[in-house]
Parts: sequence; C-alpha cells; structure tokens
Amino acid sequence: MAIFKLEDKHTKSVAIAATCLYLCACVIFFLPVEFPHKITYCVSILTLASLWLCPWEITLALLFSTLGDHMGSCHNFIGQMGFFALGHVFYVTYFAKRYFCKVEKDRKLTGKAKGYMAMVIFCALTLLAVAFTRIAPEAPAGIIRVGVCIYASLISIMMVMAMLQRSSLFALGAVLFVFSDFILAWNKFVEPVPYRHYLVLVSYYLAQWLLFIRATKFRIAPEMRILRF
Repeated sequence: MAIFKLEDKHTKSVAIAATCLYLCACVIFFLPVEFPHKITYCVSILTLASLWLCPWEITLALLFSTLGDHMGSCHNFIGQMGFFALGHVFYVTYFAKRYFCKVEKDRKLTGKAKGYMAMVIFCALTLLAVAFTRIAPEAPAGIIRVGVCIYASLISIMMVMAMLQRSSLFALGAVLFVFSDFILAWNKFVEPVPYRHYLVLVSYYLAQWLLFIRATKFRIAPEMRILRF
C-alpha cells in the first residue's frame, strides 16, 4: 500500500511524469555542469513519486538509496554503504512479502521453475564467493571489510528474492543493481575499471527505475513478460 492514496486512473500519468523527470535529472547529472550533490536528484524524484505509486517498503528503499547517494557525494563510503544496505533490507522485505502473499500461491513447481531457482541460487553463491575471496580481502581491515561482507550478503539476498518474483523487470533491475555495485567495489578495492563512471551510474539509475516502475500499478504489455513459470 502506498503512503498516500492515488486513484488508479491517475497512476499511468503520474508514473510517466515521474519517469520523464527522472530521465531529465539523469541527463543533467551526466552534463559537465556542477550542482551541489546533483547525484541525489535522480532517485529523490522516484522517492517522491513512490509516496503515491509504490508500497511503503519501496518508498523507504528509495529514500535510503537517496541518502546513500548523498553520502557518496560527500565521499563518506561507510555512510554510503550503510544507507544502501538499509535500502536493500526494505527491498528484501517487499520482495519477501510479495513472494509469500502472491507469487508462491500461483507458482507451479515445474521442472523449468526448479531449474530457474537453481540458477538463481548458483548466481548468488558465485557473487558471494567473488565478494568474499576477491573484493573483501582487498578492503581495509576493520569496519569497512566487515561492511563489505554484510553488504554483499544483503544485495545477494535482494537479487535472489527479486529474481523469484516472476517479473522480468524486477529481475533485470536487481541484476543491474548488483552489476553497478560490483563494478563500484571492484574499482575501489581491486583495480581500476575503464569507463567505471558510466558503467556504475547508468546501470544503477536504470536499476532503480525498473524496480520503481514495476512496483507501481502501471503494467507493461503481457507479451513483454518473459519470466512466466
């Protein structure tokens, strides 16, 4: 349930308006023009729109992501990681509630479904293995290294839960989020990544929009839904 009420007939127009503003903010961010903390503008637009369009868990996830962006703009890595970790907690909360209230009741445990679940778990374990063996050991010992391990665990759980929603948009959004953070962490702790600025932020902004738009009542055409089992 969204924090504020909005009639269904207005959902499409508000979602499209929020998307257009979000796109404009993303374009402005990549322009060579300096604004104070301009990295926070984009996701804050989705956060505001989510008050009317999305369940409260998504609103809080986007809010903490915005705060994480702000901490990143202040070069406070611990604060950035901490706020994004809280954001993932609320994404996981939303996905878990949605899964057990809706998806699990409708899903048939076919061979295809079992294979897909095995693939999801394998991907998450592979991600964790890389995080714990390649990235975390390169992070400074102490709170940052522990935080990296906790964050890697949270985002892996988020990805697993998102990919079990029977939604291509949720799945793609989660995968892009993981990709963005993986590149960010690899560049920060292991070795420089070419074009990291665009790889991290384009995938991150697209991920947040996909998670946002799928959590609204604005639906894509049935023929675009590819994860159906």
